[in-house]
Amino acid sequence: MFNPYVLSMVGITLFAACAYTIAVTFDPYWDRVQQRLNELDTPAQGGSSVGASFDSQSKQSWLAWLGHWIDLPKQADRPSLQQHLAKAGIYHPSAVSWFMMGTLVTIGVVTISTLVGGMLLGLDYRYAILLTAVVGTLGAFLPRVWLHQAIAKQHLQLRRSLPDLLDLMTVCLQGGLSLQETIRRVSDELKLAHPSLAAELDIVQRDVELGSTVDQALKRFATRSGYEGVRTLSTFIREAQRFGTNISEALRSHADMLRSQREQSAEENAQKAAVKILLPTLLLIFPAIFIVAVGPAIIQIQQAFMAD
Repeated sequence: MFNPYVLSMVGITLFAACAYTIAVTFDPYWDRVQQRLNELDTPAQGGSSVGASFDSQSKQSWLAWLGHWIDLPKQADRPSLQQHLAKAGIYHPSAVSWFMMGTLVTIGVVTISTLVGGMLLGLDYRYAILLTAVVGTLGAFLPRVWLHQAIAKQHLQLRRSLPDLLDLMTVCLQGGLSLQETIRRVSDELKLAHPSLAAELDIVQRDVELGSTVDQALKRFATRSGYEGVRTLSTFIREAQRFGTNISEALRSHADMLRSQREQSAEENAQKAAVKILLPTLLLIFPAIFIVAVGPAIIQIQQAFMAD
């Protein structure tokens, strides 16, 4: 028979997971935004609008009550988390809520799996709870690890694609196109080879169409991505427009610098490979070689001792 204390802990965990999922799914923040948009679209008078407003307010009240306990602690972490998601190239409005819900689901799945596995293996409930707490704590860091890997992957794609962007921009600028038209043309050309950078350039293009200058749009792109190469590019363009220098020469020199950095990074990874391969060589290859080389001699020595 299972311990009642363990069963109660499992029940409380499942209830907490379900409550958190409901609270995050019906996020009061985005519900307030949708309510405000609906108020702007509806007329100021009329019984139907009053009834809709009453229903929306009642819905907002219980949603706020349901999500109040989880909305307060995550408000402080929301801007930082949203910036990290933007660095990974994730701009969905509900990305923060989905990430936090995924964190909870990961914790719940890992915790319940460890607890059930410990009970099936016949562990004492105290050790099972201790192991569940440790594994659940480790499971809480899994989404963060995935996010950091996604950011590193996004930066790697930017590092690989940025020299091609600068070369195409140099060709377009030397051909007589304006800087804004150059970004639009280059964005269309890079959609097949570098779709991630093309998507970022589309955001830059929309930012320019809304009234920002090109250097301001690129500066926002650098802030979103957190990549130093994009920040340097925005600085070059701003300084070139400020002092009236040739932008093509600045872009060409920046492309050469990025290529040299990429080559240095490749050389650094090649030098690290010899050190990284040392550990699997010692753990996996050398024992097999030792068994193959020394095994027959050990068998012969053992047979010689047995014969004596």
